Amino acid sequence: MEIKIVKQKPQSITADVLAMPVFEGQDLSLEFKELDSKLGGNLVEMKEKAELKGKAGELHLVNTLGKLPVRYLAVFGMGKAEKFGHDELRKSVGELSRALSKKSFKTIAIWLGELTLGTDVLAEIAAGGAVMGSYRFRKYFTSGNENGVIEEIKLVLGEKADLAKASQGLIKGQIVADAVCSARDLINEPSSNMTPTDLADFARRLAESTGLACEIFSETQLLEKGMGGVLGVGQGSCQAPKFIILKYTGRDSDELDMAYIGKAITFDSGGISLKPWDKMWEMKSDMSGGAAVITAMGAIAKLKPAVNIMGIVPATENMPSGCAIKPGDILRMASGKTVEIHSTDAEGRLILADALDYACKQGAKQMVDVATLTGACSRIFGSACSGGFTNDDEFYAKVVSAAKQAGECIWQLPTFDEYKEMIKSDVADIKNVGGPVAGASTAALFLEEFVENRPWVHLDIAGTAYLDKDNGHQVKGGSGASVATLISLALNIAK
Repeated sequence: MEIKIVKQKPQSITADVLAMPVFEGQDLSLEFKELDSKLGGNLVEMKEKAELKGKAGELHLVNTLGKLPVRYLAVFGMGKAEKFGHDELRKSVGELSRALSKKSFKTIAIWLGELTLGTDVLAEIAAGGAVMGSYRFRKYFTSGNENGVIEEIKLVLGEKADLAKASQGLIKGQIVADAVCSARDLINEPSSNMTPTDLADFARRLAESTGLACEIFSETQLLEKGMGGVLGVGQGSCQAPKFIILKYTGRDSDELDMAYIGKAITFDSGGISLKPWDKMWEMKSDMSGGAAVITAMGAIAKLKPAVNIMGIVPATENMPSGCAIKPGDILRMASGKTVEIHSTDAEGRLILADALDYACKQGAKQMVDVATLTGACSRIFGSACSGGFTNDDEFYAKVVSAAKQAGECIWQLPTFDEYKEMIKSDVADIKNVGGPVAGASTAALFLEEFVENRPWVHLDIAGTAYLDKDNGHQVKGGSGASVATLISLALNIAK
């Protein structure tokens, strides 16, 4: 998809369809009325009769019958003007682009001239919403693969708009949205084609194309480094585990400003503690945190902020076999701590523990981990929000601010001291589950055991990583949750 910024009057635009925004409870704009006058005034009449309300998600398609340079006029609702902001624009444009792509329009123009956001922000958010909203995972369809693919979108600004600023916003918006969609592609792949080796190969190719430094630890190297968490989880699978390291150097210093750690269980059967069959197919998405870190690192390399960041992704399958770890086993982690296994389906925290320890050993000043970690978190928030945990309120505030800029929701959950008692073991330093209650919090406290008191935020994306329906710029399937937040945080830290 090609996205262009143009300054042009709506009545002179050429495209398959011209989309015009309408706010609920407000009169139609002068530009809108000029267009409608050429079509006989029907839309103004619809607005007066309340048949055209302007509610969010509302869409009316009008055939221009050759009276305008565009074939169709699309009127899309933006909701109430007093509630309009970044999130509303992103969602509205996402919904619009998806609806129009399903009708097989190839060229779309979107009139943004009357919207009151800054020119660069307007272009950034509209471009991102259009790319993310029109995303579809088409790879395995054998026919009709190109149906519904938008070829060109024109973002049409008013005559006073600053094109230079708009172009900067467009570039950023596309880079971020492309990273989100790349993560979605990785998540939506069947696990047979997204093994730990496949994910590592993708990371290596991304590094080569963006200038990132890349290192992949093999199973032998994991043994040498004593990464018992990654090795323990992976030992039940015939697919060898990988440990993916991407490094971006944006300033002339040996200091590591931040580390991003992403869980990548490329298929999670639950291991010996086997999951129920009915939703197990979704567990191809248990590498969503790793996908987020890898694709965010690629976008950061393109945007070039003045910050040094390392992305760390432990990747393995969690499978049952005669070689698999069992409940009651004890693993020795890379940090030296021992962990008693009570459930092999609480495996993500085991591989993250080794990755967090590695980040500490590399000198990371602060860390963010992203993981589809607990069903408990998804039961709290559903798909509306990711859970946030921290040992440092100041750093957490920076992550939340970045998420807000990116249009993602994070809500903090507690790590009370009494929860720490729940992960104590009678036979090892700690155990990997804390019992039937407070599961999201006890999982976070398990991870905190491996961060050496450094500023750390844990994002549990179990509910937001894989969606069961379209909503605004979000689509059914892999969502790319946290990609935009990680990019935004890197840009903010560099300021």
